[in-house]
Amino acid sequence: MFKVSAKLEYGLRAMILLGKNYNIERLSLSDIAHSEKISKEFLAQLMLDLRKANLVESYKGVTGGYSLTKHPKEITLKEILEALEGPIQIIECIHETNLCEKQNLCLTKNIWEFVEMKILDLFNEITLQDLITGNIRKEANILL
Repeated sequence: MFKVSAKLEYGLRAMILLGKNYNIERLSLSDIAHSEKISKEFLAQLMLDLRKANLVESYKGVTGGYSLTKHPKEITLKEILEALEGPIQIIECIHETNLCEKQNLCLTKNIWEFVEMKILDLFNEITLQDLITGNIRKEANILL
């Protein structure tokens, strides 16, 4: 069963909050943790992953905190997912060779490649701005 991890759910919520405050104010770890009901320790790890992916930046001092590195409309859901969870791969065999003796004859490999491609395309279409407004881009012909 495909299941969204707590890491991804909380990371998305933190990014949405930072997006809502883009160019308004920096948010402290405590502010984000309190607002989103996330433990500071867990949130600190999420923010480190997002910082390593260059999606957020941190500032020290009295006016310190976290902010996005670019406008929410320039950050895709795919970037956030990969920052928090690593590369999106629905099945290993389409990325690795010699995993299965039937790999070259597999009747399902093409469908998994197609499904993964469609998922990646969709995640590239959805921006953080879309998540903030609650709408999926109309160009994708999908509505929430």
